[in-house]
Amino acid sequence: MFGKVAAFEFRYQARQPVFWVGVIIFFLLAFATVAAPNIVQLGSTANVHKNAASVIANAHLFFAIVYMFVTAAFVANIIVRDEDTGFHGILRSTRLSKFDYLYGRFTGAFAAAALSFLAVPVGMALGAAMWWVDPDSVGPFVLSHYLFGYFVLALPSLLLTSAVFFSLTTLTRSMMWTYVGVIAFMVLSSVGATLLRQPGLEKVAALWEPFGGGAFGLATRYWTAAERNAQLPPLAGFLLANRLLWTGVALVIIAAAYWLFDLRKGDGAARVKRDKSDADIPRAATEVARATPTFGTATHLAQLWARARLDARQVFLSPAYLVLLGLAGVLSVLNLWHVADDGLYGGAIYPVTRAMIGSLEGVFPFISLIIASFYAGELVWREQERRTHELIDATPIPDWAFVVPKTLAIGLVLVSTFVIAALMAITIQLIKGYTHLELVNYLFWWVLPQAADCFLLAVLAVFLQVLSPHKFVGWGLMVLYIIATIVASSYGLEHNLYIYDGTSPVPRSDLNGLGRFWIGAWWFRLYWAAFATVLLVLCHVLWRRGTETRLRPRLLALPRRLSGRSGLVAGAALMVFLGVGVFIYMNTNVWNQYRTTLSNERWTADYEKALLPFETTPQPKIVAVKLDVDIRPHMPRIDTKGVYEIENRTGKPLREIHVRFDRDLKVLALSIQGARPKRTFERFNYRIFAFDTPMQPGERRSMSFSTARVEFGFRNSGPDISMVDNGTFINDQQLAPSLGMDRRGLLNDRTKRRKYGLPPQLRMAKLGDAASREFNGLRRDSDWVTADITVTTDADQTPIAPGYKVSEKVWFEPAKSGGPVTKAGDRRTARFVTEAPILHFFSIQSARYAVRTEPYKGVQLSVYYDPPHGWNVDRMLASMKRSLDYDQANFSPYQFRQLRYLEFPGYGDFAQSFANTIPWSENLGFISKYDDPSKIDMVTYVGAHEIAHQWWAHQLIGADQQGGAALSETLAQYSALMVMKKTYGEPMIRKFLKYELDRYLRARGGEVIEELPLRQVEDQPYIYYNKGSLVMYRLAEEIGEDNVNAALREMLAAYAFKGPPYPTTLELVAALRRHAPADKQALITDLFEKITLYDLKTQSARASMRPDGRYDVTLVVEARKLYAQGRGQEKEAPMSEPMDVGLFSLEPGKKGFGADKVIALERRTIRSGTQTLTFVTKVAPKAAGVDPYNIVIDRNGDDNVIKVEAQ
Repeated sequence: MFGKVAAFEFRYQARQPVFWVGVIIFFLLAFATVAAPNIVQLGSTANVHKNAASVIANAHLFFAIVYMFVTAAFVANIIVRDEDTGFHGILRSTRLSKFDYLYGRFTGAFAAAALSFLAVPVGMALGAAMWWVDPDSVGPFVLSHYLFGYFVLALPSLLLTSAVFFSLTTLTRSMMWTYVGVIAFMVLSSVGATLLRQPGLEKVAALWEPFGGGAFGLATRYWTAAERNAQLPPLAGFLLANRLLWTGVALVIIAAAYWLFDLRKGDGAARVKRDKSDADIPRAATEVARATPTFGTATHLAQLWARARLDARQVFLSPAYLVLLGLAGVLSVLNLWHVADDGLYGGAIYPVTRAMIGSLEGVFPFISLIIASFYAGELVWREQERRTHELIDATPIPDWAFVVPKTLAIGLVLVSTFVIAALMAITIQLIKGYTHLELVNYLFWWVLPQAADCFLLAVLAVFLQVLSPHKFVGWGLMVLYIIATIVASSYGLEHNLYIYDGTSPVPRSDLNGLGRFWIGAWWFRLYWAAFATVLLVLCHVLWRRGTETRLRPRLLALPRRLSGRSGLVAGAALMVFLGVGVFIYMNTNVWNQYRTTLSNERWTADYEKALLPFETTPQPKIVAVKLDVDIRPHMPRIDTKGVYEIENRTGKPLREIHVRFDRDLKVLALSIQGARPKRTFERFNYRIFAFDTPMQPGERRSMSFSTARVEFGFRNSGPDISMVDNGTFINDQQLAPSLGMDRRGLLNDRTKRRKYGLPPQLRMAKLGDAASREFNGLRRDSDWVTADITVTTDADQTPIAPGYKVSEKVWFEPAKSGGPVTKAGDRRTARFVTEAPILHFFSIQSARYAVRTEPYKGVQLSVYYDPPHGWNVDRMLASMKRSLDYDQANFSPYQFRQLRYLEFPGYGDFAQSFANTIPWSENLGFISKYDDPSKIDMVTYVGAHEIAHQWWAHQLIGADQQGGAALSETLAQYSALMVMKKTYGEPMIRKFLKYELDRYLRARGGEVIEELPLRQVEDQPYIYYNKGSLVMYRLAEEIGEDNVNAALREMLAAYAFKGPPYPTTLELVAALRRHAPADKQALITDLFEKITLYDLKTQSARASMRPDGRYDVTLVVEARKLYAQGRGQEKEAPMSEPMDVGLFSLEPGKKGFGADKVIALERRTIRSGTQTLTFVTKVAPKAAGVDPYNIVIDRNGDDNVIKVEAQ
């Protein structure tokens, strides 16, 4: 009987629309992830195929989670279906056993769900075989990759979710609670992911994350592109344990359903008894006065209020709503709690309001979408499901009194969730001791915008339900709306004029607040509010009433029903919609340029095709710069007038000069001494001038220009964040021209280059190329320049530019622009002049700053900051002193008399080093919190890195070729590490290096071209930053810090402040070799000239007591050295290198670890293969291992140190 029941259920489910709809939707989604050119693939990159083993696995993991909604539809109605149809009574009268009925039904439904999920691997396989798919982006078909994804990753997850929803329905006999369970499962999974994402919990996450993503991610986190393409992780370790654990949990849940379900028990008898008792109650005849109905505005308002209260009460008092709100609250509290502990490299920040709102945005908009969609179906279809619609529809209530209250109820419920979210954020702030509560910001930054968006969402959800023949169809339409908004941008459909509820972005900042960015967002909200009003009117006139529920008759009656006040309201709303739309279009497409991701790619490709041939055209160089910059923060607008002095340093006469301006810069005037316009590329803001008489070698001429950078109104997206009311931060290339073509910023992704008909690769000049040594890595049109910069801004702001301030005045402007007025005047002008040539790399800033200044050994130290952000100013000043002391003592004298940190709005998370001027994001150090000494001091580290650039860039700048970034960024990393080491000791550095190692190894798999050795690094931050730290620190450990510093001093002595030919990493490596002993030359080769990795593992560690009371400690160590190629292919190499081997009373990295926990630390020669190492100690160690401080680049540093077994 079990088999017959299961077969019957399978056939029943396979005939249902949900089966085929699920198959079609997921087939198309899986097909699109491979075959659609603009859809974001699940893990593929330029080097990782669209059908790579890891991509197929990730797709199965992702779709198994999303498939919960379909799985619930299969298994949840097993029990409810019989109750709804009344068939349960017949079943209970048969000899059908509970086991056969329950598990037969479940098996058939699960088999249908498992069969329908085959649409995912089939869709991906067919997508990879399509003729239009770029053949270089797909690999061979490998059946085992699909089988692994389906049977190992997806099927156990489908079983688990099926078991959960099946048991939940068995317990509650309610489809509503099943879908609440789906949402709860997703939210709780997110909660678990949030908790387990904390540092050190990766292995816990790998075991307890129910879908297997954590275990799969742990097994493949350091895989290269070659491994991701061809390999699957072994079904062992955490991956096997995870799959077995959650399959076991699923079976336990299924078993529990048997205990929860009673086949012989139903609710029919209770209902009959209740009905009978009600019928037996005697009722006395009562004479009721005849009512005289009145119909007017007051009546309608009363009906509206009554219906609104009824609908809102149903939602507010619904257990499902409380559960959803509780789940959102749990997830939000966790996010809010951890947002302050999720700083850079494990650091902490103060829980400022801006950060708290950002955390809430990651949770509540999704929950609001679920609530709106779910309750729109529940409210709109409530009367039909309870079979009271004919009775209620016969009452004298206008249709709008049904539509508006339901929309209001959903909107009010959603608003309440955002108010509750704000209260939770405030509570967390208070618990963490943060009392600067910005209630106004919570209102205007969070509650009001979200409330407006919520009402728009509620209207759409109700409208789709009104159109739909069933609430499930309405929910499906909402899912399609969500999918459409996600994929629209992939096809260039990014304009908020046709993306419902779309608004322009509103970046937030403590320094600048919302700035002007909120204006465009609210115009879009007005636009969509007008459209939502039209939808509400359509809901009113299309409202199903009585027995006629078909859509077509309601559509036919539409003209008649719109002939009255409804039509007037819709017409007025439509006029507002069109009028506001025209105004928005003028802002986004006429006064500003409308750009999409795809149009930007096309522009960049066309730019390369048109202008890259000019890259080798000889150009003069800029030797002197004079700028007059007029900042209008409130407009916003920056007008710049400037003069360049240019010199022909090519050694040959020049017949033309190429002038390039920023894409967003308006060129008001341009004149070049002795030259006339020859050709203009308007689209690319690129101009070619011909000299009347050739410019001779060594000749100097002048070039004058006038530009304006202005943003009229607002943009659809990508607002200009460089010009703001408070915190303008802009560089000179955004205001002034450059000379000649520069390939920076062109497309690198090989897939995109093929798409636009470009050559497969665009690479930097090769290391050692003689021609590229004529140019430095920052600008090809300048070497070292003198600068004279005048900056004018509002009187209450402080202007900053490179150079020393030689004058400043506050004055009145006759035609005032609307800025603030002080007693002294409304405009401030300051002039900055350099005393010696600097790099042509300037920043200009203007903000309302507080400033702390302190003289130190002949250098004026200053920190310009937002007054509420004074927490770390003392730490910043101290880090300045430490950095200057170390760098001057070990490299060369500091070349300036001032050093300035300047805060800028948190629209970016970086700091940048200009000549004696270092702008910092408010996110990076100004809100960092340091009450835990075990946290890495990123303020000191970032400051030390940026100050080091005053040597490694602003004294010695590398050539514009491979390896150039290593001469600036890698050496700055080294300098910062040494400062941190002197300040905090080696344990803190080792913690930092573990982060660097993790980031380097993770990033290798995402390489879009090829990984290169450090000596030849191109634009690859994970190499010159993260790997660079590891390489330089190990080098200092191996040959000595003094020898490394001596080599760097040698480089400065030879190349500091000098022009071409610029140095390369060839000279750096040669200098390091000169200061390294003979036995370290091979190490330098491995570190700089090859991609070298290690695989070290301590297999066992045992300690036994000797008769004399000491301990024999034996370690068995396994070691391999690997050389990798650019795309990750690895080849084992012989290894024989001295490495640290340590014995400890506490494992390194654990809280409380210090030098006193080191029992023995010796250098031992480690060779390829397995070897046994022995020690004799006075104390029994608790932990031991090879390379215990993770100095080498080990692909799995977690197994280096293990616990010591006592014998």
